[in-house]
Amino acid sequence: MKPLPQITPSIALFILTVITALVHFSRAVNDPEITTLFLLNGVGYLVLGALFTWTPSFLTKFRGALKWTFFGFTALTFALYFVWGFMSGEWTFPMGPADKVIEFIMLATIWQTKV
Repeated sequence: MKPLPQITPSIALFILTVITALVHFSRAVNDPEITTLFLLNGVGYLVLGALFTWTPSFLTKFRGALKWTFFGFTALTFALYFVWGFMSGEWTFPMGPADKVIEFIMLATIWQTKV
């Protein structure tokens, strides 16, 4: 029997990034008043996640800046969920809190990544 391929932290981070992007895309579809905001957030996650996971050679010297941009984007999204929740009373159970757990894991993984 062939052993399963090992999932590196980088690949795990990208998988979590895709999941959270999909959560934001689904929110964009279900709430027409804020479609643009959530579409842009989902696209931002996909672009930053892909660039961080598979950094093109011409961006290698900016990998540190890319790490902190991805971290800041994720942290801002994480924090704004709570601001939004307290202001609007909308907590989008169960998807919102589940996504915040994913984003928290993403933050920890990005933080620990050496560049």
